[in-house]
Amino acid sequence: MSQTEHDQTAHQGEQERQHQERPAGAGSAAASLELLTLLAAGVADLALDQLRQTADRAQDALRRADLRELLTDGVVELRKRGELATRRAGMADENYLETMARRAAEQIASEGRPCA
Repeated sequence: MSQTEHDQTAHQGEQERQHQERPAGAGSAAASLELLTLLAAGVADLALDQLRQTADRAQDALRRADLRELLTDGVVELRKRGELATRRAGMADENYLETMARRAAEQIASEGRPCA
């Protein structure tokens, strides 16, 4: 049983005990206040749990051995998406195919291979 389930079971037992001890004429204001308090505690617990999970995922990502390659790939992908977005919006000054052909030729030249 997880800590959260254990806490919930203990809390339910406490609520039942308190409900039995209350006089029949206990006001709805106390019940409403208790409900609001429990809801607020539940929301806070949920938020903290999500924050813990996010922090664990971030730590796992930072421990990756290929983090540099992952970031490089991300930057390349974002640049390509930006190029496509500007082309789609009509903001590109040149023809897309001409730009890609020029880049391919530059890459081949930088690798020292002759262009055909």
